[in-house]
Amino acid sequence: MINNIIKNKLVVKSKVIGAAVAMAMFLGETAIAQVSTLGLPPAANTQSSYVDASIVRDSEIDQPLDLLNDFYPAVEVTVYDHDNVRRRSDVEEDDLKISVKPSLAYRTNIGRHKFYAAYNGIFTFHDELDQEDQESNALNAQLSLDLSHRWDLNLFAGLGESYEERGVSGSRGFNQLVPGIDSTSDDISYFKYGADLVYGRKVSPLVAVLGFEKSTSEYENNFQGSENLSGNRDRDVDSLHLDLSYRIADRTSIFGRINYSEIDYDRSLNSLDSDQTGYLIGLRWKPSNSLSGAVGVGRTEKDFEDPLRADYEGSSYYANLNYSISPFSNLNFSASRLIEEPGDIDADYYESDLLGVSWNHSITPRVLFNAFVKWIDDDYNTGRKDEFMDFGLGVDYVWRSWLSAGLYYGEIERDSSISSIDYDDSYFGIRLRSDLRSLLKGRGSRDDDRFERQLEEYRYPQQASQK
Repeated sequence: MINNIIKNKLVVKSKVIGAAVAMAMFLGETAIAQVSTLGLPPAANTQSSYVDASIVRDSEIDQPLDLLNDFYPAVEVTVYDHDNVRRRSDVEEDDLKISVKPSLAYRTNIGRHKFYAAYNGIFTFHDELDQEDQESNALNAQLSLDLSHRWDLNLFAGLGESYEERGVSGSRGFNQLVPGIDSTSDDISYFKYGADLVYGRKVSPLVAVLGFEKSTSEYENNFQGSENLSGNRDRDVDSLHLDLSYRIADRTSIFGRINYSEIDYDRSLNSLDSDQTGYLIGLRWKPSNSLSGAVGVGRTEKDFEDPLRADYEGSSYYANLNYSISPFSNLNFSASRLIEEPGDIDADYYESDLLGVSWNHSITPRVLFNAFVKWIDDDYNTGRKDEFMDFGLGVDYVWRSWLSAGLYYGEIERDSSISSIDYDDSYFGIRLRSDLRSLLKGRGSRDDDRFERQLEEYRYPQQASQK
C-alpha cells in the first residue's frame, strides 16, 4: 500500500510538472529553464549569444523537432508594477506595465524530413508612460532534410522586429538619450538565415557539423551622432563554424567548435568592422538521471580593420548543470563569458560574464515554486564596468492542465563605474500562462476530468483503489 501511494504521488506530480514544463516550452523557454533567460533579458544586439550560449548549436537545434506533429499555440499575460519602470538614475518613475506574449508553433513531417515554424510576440503597455509601449514580433523556421543514412542538412531562417528594453546588459543608459529626438527605446529589425551540414548523427559516435549563418541588424533610431562617425549600429555578420562531437559512453561525449565571423558595420569612417575567431572544447555528460550538464572552455580573438582600435584576445567559457534534488525539485547552474557588440557609443566591444542559479520545486501537485539569482559583469574596452544583480521568485498554481496563474517578485540593480547610469528597479506582478492546444481541439474538458481524477487518487489513494 505504501509503495502504491508513493507511486501514485510520483505519477500525478510528474504529469502536473510535465504540463507546466510544456507550457514554458511553448512560450519560448527551454524545457529546463536556463538562468540566462530568466529575469533581466539581454539587449537585442546580444540576444543570439544568450540563446546560443552553449556555443555548439547542434546541442540545441533538435529540441523543437522532437515535438509531435501538431500546432502548439500558447499565451502568457503578465501585469506588474515597477518602482523604476524606465530604470533611470536621476528620477524613479513607478508605473503599471502589462505584457502579452502570444506564440504559435507548428511541426510536421514531410516524408522523412522534418519541418518546424514558430511565431513569438511580445506586446507591452504602460498605464502612464505610454510612450514606452513596445512590441516585438519574431518568425523562425527550420527544415531538417534527411539526405542519407549518414548525412543531414538543416536549413533555417528567421526575421523580426524587436527593441532593447531599458537598462539591460549592453544597452544605453537613459541619460544618453537626446530628449525630443530619441527618447523612446531603441528599435531593431533583423533577418538571418543559414544551413548546417551534419554527418553521422544517426549512426556514428562521431558527429560533425559544418555550418554557415548570415544575419543583418538594422536600428530604426540611430540617433547617437553622425551615422558615418559614431552613431550607426546597423551591421551584417557572416559566420562559419565546425563542430565535432564524439560519444565516449552512452551519456557522455566530448565536443569542440571552431568558429569565424566577419562583422561589418554600416558606416564609412572610424570603422568598427572586425574579424572574430574562437574555439571551444568541452564535455557533455549525464552520470545519473538526476545530474546532467555541459562545460566548455576556449579562446576568442577580435581583430579590428581600423589599426587605431585595440584588438581583443581573451578566454571564453560555458557551463550549464542541471541537478534534480528529487523528482519534484530541480536546480540549474549557469556560467558563461562572451565578447559582445555594444550599445555604448564610446565603446568598441565589451566582455560579459554571467553566473546564476535557479530552483524549481513542486510544493504540491498544483503549486509550483521557482526562484533565481544571477550576476552579470560587463567590462568595456573604454574602462567602463557594469555590475548587475538580478533575482526573482514566484509561485504558480495549476488551475487546469492547460492553464496556470501565479504571483512573482523581482529586483534588478546596476552598479556602474559611470554613476549616472546606476539604477535599482523592483517589481511585483501576476501572470497567466496557457497552452491552448487542448481547448482548440475540444479536448479541454476531458483532459480536466482526467486531471481531477489524478488529483483525487493523489489525495485519497485507498478510496481510489477500491473504486
